[in-house]
Amino acid sequence: MKKLFTLAALSACGLLFSQENNDDAALKQHTISVHANYSDPSQLGLTYEAPDFITGESDSSTIINLSYGSMNYDADVFDIDGTGFVLEFGGRSYYNKSNTRQGFYSANYLTYGNIKFDEDDFEGNYSYFSFFSPEIGYKIVLGDFSIDPSIGAMWKIEIKGSGDVDNRYTDEWAVRAGIRIGYSF
Repeated sequence: MKKLFTLAALSACGLLFSQENNDDAALKQHTISVHANYSDPSQLGLTYEAPDFITGESDSSTIINLSYGSMNYDADVFDIDGTGFVLEFGGRSYYNKSNTRQGFYSANYLTYGNIKFDEDDFEGNYSYFSFFSPEIGYKIVLGDFSIDPSIGAMWKIEIKGSGDVDNRYTDEWAVRAGIRIGYSF
């Protein structure tokens, strides 16, 4: 068992240190990822990462997320699941020695979400936007593929709910934890 643990630890260290100087990764400018975020609402969707069009720096990027959103609305009498979409646009800054888009990063997003609830006795819409949605993460690059776990928070500015949805049963703050699995080209 000790040998297996030692081998796993050495492999993990090798993956982390192998990213310090990877010239091939600098040539890969765009990444398409499938992402899953556990939050309120939870998200499953696609992420597009491109070079930062404002600064043009090699250690920053622009992110666009388009997601399917799922949320549980738990009021006094009702416990309903709703579905909808979440759209995010933001920037990401990487902190590494090689000035590439890999390793530790911080990000922030402008977010808009719309979740629809449609049950027999309950109908309505829950909408929000956010300009404060920071996250930190670590992007591991393995050839053309990447694994990108992250954690963060989101402050939702809620738009008045329509129909039976009352915003007092939803939280303005949401914790975010997610993973992206992507392909760079």
